[in-house]
Amino acid sequence: MKAKTNTHKAPRHDSAAKQQAPRQATTFRLEPRLQRGLQLLSNVRKAPLNRLVNEAVNEYLEVHAATLQADLEETLRRVKAYRSADPEFERAIAKFAEAEAELAPEDAVEGQTTRAQGPAQRLVRELIRG
Repeated sequence: MKAKTNTHKAPRHDSAAKQQAPRQATTFRLEPRLQRGLQLLSNVRKAPLNRLVNEAVNEYLEVHAATLQADLEETLRRVKAYRSADPEFERAIAKFAEAEAELAPEDAVEGQTTRAQGPAQRLVRELIRG
């Protein structure tokens, strides 16, 4: 029975790769189980630990960045659909006005003005005044 050979190739080092920023030393604390697994893989593949860690992090980033991008695109699609369904928020404004009119008799300060107490309240009042 013929043994399988490793077909993994190291990344090419062409002129474009050499123009990248130099690699930076980084310290991470790995669980002993992960350290042992990396060492075993390093011995079997005859590859430096540094290369294995870089490959693993690269694969992780590719997978998770793609997932994150898909999630963000879906969220953006939903926000756009919401905004296009009521672009001027007319329904929300109408509901707010109806609630104000309906609850006006129960409002203890209806018709009275109060002084803005902080920057957020001042900003809201400026926005309301237009």
